[in-house]
Amino acid sequence: MSADRPGASAEPFHDILDGYFTLKESVRQMMARHDFTWAWLVLCHAPVMEIEGLDPDAPVPLHLREGVAGVIDSMLLTVTRTGGSDTGGADTEAFTLIGTGDWRWLDDRAEAALPPDIRLGEPAYLTGFGLSATPGPNPKRIPASEVLAQVPALVADTRRLRPFSA
Repeated sequence: MSADRPGASAEPFHDILDGYFTLKESVRQMMARHDFTWAWLVLCHAPVMEIEGLDPDAPVPLHLREGVAGVIDSMLLTVTRTGGSDTGGADTEAFTLIGTGDWRWLDDRAEAALPPDIRLGEPAYLTGFGLSATPGPNPKRIPASEVLAQVPALVADTRRLRPFSA
């Protein structure tokens, strides 16, 4: 691929998403660590929980007396950074997550959708490709084949995949 083509400088990487925050907040933290403006992520086996009433950046309470648990079996996400800083210098950075995945709840709920504010139940390993705003050596770089090797099995049965966005 030519280096002047869009996305040509995307770096394959791996990382661990912090648990206990919303998936979107955990991805935002990971994007900030790498200074990514865009990323394509492969996430497998990520326990999740839905707890009503918690702020998006609030950690999960120490004792879980309310809420519902589930598992993201697999998810492919595209993450884009929007915003930047306003004229006063305040950070207005935001991220959009769009993807598809396979997940299940551990209860019998009628609405099986994954809410945009879903929380990770514990840290989750992921791989992907990312574009950095400040290119340089990435200590978490891995061979691209390590990321791509997972994809055929994840999308083999597209009937089980559902859309997700946050």
